[in-house]
Formats: sequence, C-alpha cells, structure tokens
Amino acid sequence: MKVNKGDIFTIGNHTVGCGDSTDREFVSKVIGKNKIRAIVTDPPYGVAYVENKKDFLKLGVKDEKKIAGDHIQSDSEYTDFTQKYLGAVVPYLEDYNACYIFNADLMYPSLRVGMTNRGFYYSQMLIWVKNQPVMSRKDYLSQYELIAYGWFGKHKTERSKSKNVIYHPRPNKSKLHPTQKPIGLLRRLIPDNTVIGDMVYDPFLGSGSTAIACEHLGRKCIGIELDVKYVEIILQRLEKLTGEKAIKSN
Repeated sequence: MKVNKGDIFTIGNHTVGCGDSTDREFVSKVIGKNKIRAIVTDPPYGVAYVENKKDFLKLGVKDEKKIAGDHIQSDSEYTDFTQKYLGAVVPYLEDYNACYIFNADLMYPSLRVGMTNRGFYYSQMLIWVKNQPVMSRKDYLSQYELIAYGWFGKHKTERSKSKNVIYHPRPNKSKLHPTQKPIGLLRRLIPDNTVIGDMVYDPFLGSGSTAIACEHLGRKCIGIELDVKYVEIILQRLEKLTGEKAIKSN
C-alpha cells in the first residue's frame, strides 16, 4: 500500500500513523478518543548505532540509510525531544498507566530528566542483557540496553515482582530495522502493566514490533512512525499476521 506523510491507517484493532510523534495535532488525530494504558517505545537514541563490523565501517557514509531522527544530539536537545513526544500523549493517558522507554547509557540521564520535567514519575532502570554485543567505537562493546520505567500520575501492576534484569537474545541481524526489538522481549514487558483489550502506544513504531507483540497478547496498539518505508513494512507485517487489510482512515 502506498503511504504518504500524514496518513493514518487502521488494521484490525491497531492504528498506525505516518508522521511526527512530537506534533501534538497529529498525535491527537492518530489517538482520537482512545485512552492509553501503556507507552512502550524505542526512540532514536541520539547516537550512531550499528550491529556488526561491516556496518561499523560504513559509519559516516552519506548514502547509508539512517533511522529518522537518530542524529547526534546534545543533552539539552535530547531532554527537550523527550519532553515533546511524552507531552503530546499525556492528555490521552488512562488514570493508571505505565511507561517503558528503551535507551542507551549515553543519553539515559537526559531521557530521565525529560521524563520528570514532563511530569512523569521515574521509578526504575530495567536492563536488557543480550546474548551478543553491538559494535561501538568505545573501548568496551555494549551487550545491554537500558529501559526507563515509570508512569504519569498513578499506576498499578498486573503481574507482581518481575525482575529488573531481563536476559533475552537479540537478532543476529535485524532484517527489517537496524534497532528492531525482539517481539519476545516486548511480550514479557507489556503484560506487567496491561490486560487484554488495553491500548498500548508507541510513538516510534519502527518496523512494528510493538504492534506485533500487542496482537499476540490481545492488546491494541496505536503507533506513529516518521519514515514512510517503515510504515509500509508495519502494514505488511500486520496484514500478514491478522489476515486483514489496512484501511486508510483519514
């Protein structure tokens, strides 16, 4: 299906918008009258990311495809960026809600400041330990990612005492998206603060893994993705999984 910036699609119980998740007007159009129980997202980290040595050697090549929005940012820029995309969804959160935001250690302090500045309560750092490291220019290769966990206002857990260190393998090579998160990992996180039928919001939907996990779990997903090509991938994945056709709703 041909996708253009500003398009909004429904497919089964899920909604996908192609646009900017920091744009309050667009976020309002995508979410509509729905209420969000959980935010689960993997935003641009503000740092260069590669999966293997081959891609590492390509860093700096102008024609290499990059993640939309994933350019080097200062601490203050990243804090402001965080406040914008979280602020856009605040009016649509349920009274009891939760927030999971993946990030790298370099920008994690700025992410945390952005969360608290926008009124979110920062509760804990969760750590995803991978079976393999990712390439880096640093002295030590990183084999983990951080997840900022918190909420806006009030929260309640649906599953008690999950561990804050999660061991889950990462794909050897993400075919659909350079920072694609394992669906199995998302399936472990989402039920901790949602029940069947709840709405999960991902403002950086990427290749659609959050939506896929929600379909598996009986949750509904509302997601926004800036890159037209990734929105096309999302729709293809959801159509294949649900057996339904995407419908343009605007």
